[in-house]
Amino acid sequence: MISVIICSADNGRIEKVKANIAATIGVPYEILVITNAKELGGICKGYNTGAAEAAYDILCFVHDDVTFLTPEWGARTAAHFAQQEALGLIGLAGSRYKSAAISGWATGQPAFDCCNIFQAGKSGAPQRVYLHPAGQPDNLVSVRTLDGVWLCMRKTVWQQYPFDEEKLPGFHFYDLDISLRVSQHYMTGVVFDIDLLHDSMGSFGEAWINHAIHFHRHINQVPLPALAPGAAGEAAVATAEKKVTSYWLNRLMKEPISEAVRCRWILAAGAWKQPGRWADVGKLLLYPIKKTLERRS
Repeated sequence: MISVIICSADNGRIEKVKANIAATIGVPYEILVITNAKELGGICKGYNTGAAEAAYDILCFVHDDVTFLTPEWGARTAAHFAQQEALGLIGLAGSRYKSAAISGWATGQPAFDCCNIFQAGKSGAPQRVYLHPAGQPDNLVSVRTLDGVWLCMRKTVWQQYPFDEEKLPGFHFYDLDISLRVSQHYMTGVVFDIDLLHDSMGSFGEAWINHAIHFHRHINQVPLPALAPGAAGEAAVATAEKKVTSYWLNRLMKEPISEAVRCRWILAAGAWKQPGRWADVGKLLLYPIKKTLERRS
């Protein structure tokens, strides 16, 4: 039995996802929709409000712009928790490594990143983003971070580690924060036997960057870098930090970010201090100029 909690003020999306859940979940369930999360202060307060009202032992926090593709996905979710007593939290995307470097959940490294999400693009058929580290179990891989599009946890675990509504207002980094905290004490994993279509590509613009800097400097209390059990040795960690910085420099190049915010991220990330990183830094700063010149030519 599952309590599904959604923060949304979009009636069209709410009705669509409700119908999809009813057709696919396959177990007794309830849906709790929090329509005023913005007025409450953000998604953390919204999710905590719904979880406090939930009747069932498994809580499912999910975005309003998804479509479940797997029949009986609720039964599969419940089975994961039944089979793993130590399991506290699961999702559909995350990483076995969280850098000390400022970043989202992804590292850009196949040895760490996990994902099983169908992503709807601006045109064409949805594309499956499938990342599964070699040598890991087929259906559940232990991780330290999770993406927030779909998070399921035991209610008893949420009661110990609720979303941090005091420190994390707004709608960013709630997922990184709760997965880092929970994974210190409970097994946290990405599951690969549930397919979901996400209609959004995500936003990594100026608001995300400002939240990223604030989270890493002032909010996070988990020692970083953080590794899932058996994820890597010291040598891999030494190179991982540089690779994460490069990955996010390249990823943020194409986002609609002002020069001032680009500079702020570069300074906060310390990328300019790393040998061999000046070329990447230059790309990030000059990319908007390059695109402007291309449009004018």
